[in-house]
Amino acid sequence: MWKTTGKVLLATVLFLVLNLVVSGGVGFVAAVMDAARSGGNVSPESITELLQSNPWLRTASFALSAASGVAAAAILYYAMERERTWTLGWRQRDWLPKLLLGLALGALLIVLAFLIAWIAGGIVIVDAALTSDVAVALLFDVVLFASVAVGEEVFSRGYVYGVVRRSGGVAAAALVSSALFALFHMNNPAVLSNAFPMLNLVLAGVMLALLREWSGGLWAPIGAHMTWNFVQGDVLGMAVSGVETPSILRVESLNDFVSGGAFGLEGSFAVTLATAGASLWLALAIRRRGSSPAAAPY
Repeated sequence: MWKTTGKVLLATVLFLVLNLVVSGGVGFVAAVMDAARSGGNVSPESITELLQSNPWLRTASFALSAASGVAAAAILYYAMERERTWTLGWRQRDWLPKLLLGLALGALLIVLAFLIAWIAGGIVIVDAALTSDVAVALLFDVVLFASVAVGEEVFSRGYVYGVVRRSGGVAAAALVSSALFALFHMNNPAVLSNAFPMLNLVLAGVMLALLREWSGGLWAPIGAHMTWNFVQGDVLGMAVSGVETPSILRVESLNDFVSGGAFGLEGSFAVTLATAGASLWLALAIRRRGSSPAAAPY
């Protein structure tokens, strides 16, 4: 187990270093060029402001961060798993049906959580409009959230889940990969505003890990992760893990316990119900089946 722990720690360090150099480097270079043009100063605040205000840079930064996760997973898998008795999960013969299933599941679950919060009186819909500016932002965010889903799933549910599962089993793999997934969001706005954000990030990770196990690969989790974020932010008007996005709906929070407040739905009990329910169903489905396609090489 110590060998597995070392691999997980090494993967985490490699991902963080690659992310800092590649994604952070893009923001720094862009900020230096902007400061040279405008005569301003370069600071962490100016880099953040520039990334938030420029959709091209913002999307590129997230895409490169995702690429860092994929690179870290691929490097360690092909360098250290010489026997390769387990798979990262991206090579599936039926990848398209699994992807479509995941896309539908992610959208369904986040809409369900939204309806729970709305019926419980935690949010009110103020307005709905699809302007040209919002439409353009939606196109950027499709690319952004697709990149995020691929990067985080290949790293968390691909490498980390796979390497822990090989020596510790499904339960340990789901918990370790989900805890690490939650810790990667520690810098997000309002993540420590109450207990729900971290709890729900872990539960979402468990749900995605079980979906990976049940479906036998990464395409269903990638699809679910992508639409979960996109529909939550760009359609329903809720913050995505504390990050605001342009949206079709405009909503107002009336009760942070129900709505999630500044962190968005992932900070609410509604998401706790949705992710816990989905995780329970998947766990029972895996147990009834009695076999794991995730254990087989593809």
